[in-house]
Amino acid sequence: MNQLLIFDLDDTLFETKSIGKKAVKPIFDQFDPLLIAKFGKEMTAKIVPELWKYPFDFVSQKYGFDTHQNAEFARLINVHNYELNIQTFEDCNVIEDLSQEKILVTTGFSKLQHAKIHFLGIKEQFSEIYIDDILSPTRIFKKGIFQNILLKRKIDPTRVYIIGDNPTSELKAGFELGLNTIQVAKFGQERSIYAKHCISNFNELLTILE
Repeated sequence: MNQLLIFDLDDTLFETKSIGKKAVKPIFDQFDPLLIAKFGKEMTAKIVPELWKYPFDFVSQKYGFDTHQNAEFARLINVHNYELNIQTFEDCNVIEDLSQEKILVTTGFSKLQHAKIHFLGIKEQFSEIYIDDILSPTRIFKKGIFQNILLKRKIDPTRVYIIGDNPTSELKAGFELGLNTIQVAKFGQERSIYAKHCISNFNELLTILE
């Protein structure tokens, strides 16, 4: 049976912060006043950098954003017209040349995630693309998406490889489902307890898949 490779996107295939603040500045220009109204300028100055560094739902839960703030941020994300100057990591050509079926599963806001995929020019590399929309009322998270993929294909879990950087997201979900988990540590991250393998370059992936 062929192997199935399930990839994460952000900080796995490209560096998220390479998007640059200019590309989404209008969003934060409109969202900042909502934060200031609730948290004040000093606290907002601490929150905004975390919105650049961490997933929105993580920051929202940490600081207790209300329903209006969550909905307004989602609205701003989904009405913005994106022009992104981004590229995949240089070693991603290894992935493009792999013969195994590849699926992309990414978490975030649907329009922004699709924009990233479009400007990276990687859509055709994947047989299927799933967006784990963080504000969807029917959200099943990455674990639920992985489970659906397994059920759809009736594939042996030992033939499935989860490839990503986030210890508390795709790596934990894959580990709990008994899948092969490969942590992509492009920035020297500490190896996760949920990672069966840890790589810093996709050339290392070839050896694991042999």
